[in-house]
Amino acid sequence: MIQTRQREVILDVLYEAGRPLTRVEILQYGRQQIDRLGSATVDRAIREMTDDFCIIGVEFPGQPKRYELPAESEHPHFVCRVCERVFDLPITMELPEIKAPKGFKVSGGEVIYSGTCPNCS
Repeated sequence: MIQTRQREVILDVLYEAGRPLTRVEILQYGRQQIDRLGSATVDRAIREMTDDFCIIGVEFPGQPKRYELPAESEHPHFVCRVCERVFDLPITMELPEIKAPKGFKVSGGEVIYSGTCPNCS
């Protein structure tokens, strides 16, 4: 994958945020570094960077898809019920092995905590 200024900005934005961001947040924060950063450019970069595992897509019920940098280990997330931002929790964990019902194929798992973040408390 060719490293472009736009991709560098996306990585910088995710690193600086320290939490999973939506596509809209990536675009908003990215435009603070490149004011003419295009929506289609961000979409294409996110798709390619996700395919190459430079960033990871995470999804939570009732929430837009978010993206984060790959972590060293599995970790839970915290969703603020007021502002709906998602935060990484610095807890190393291992998902339990499960036996899926017949015909089901498990592709991943997620532990989610919820409550109120400090800004919303």
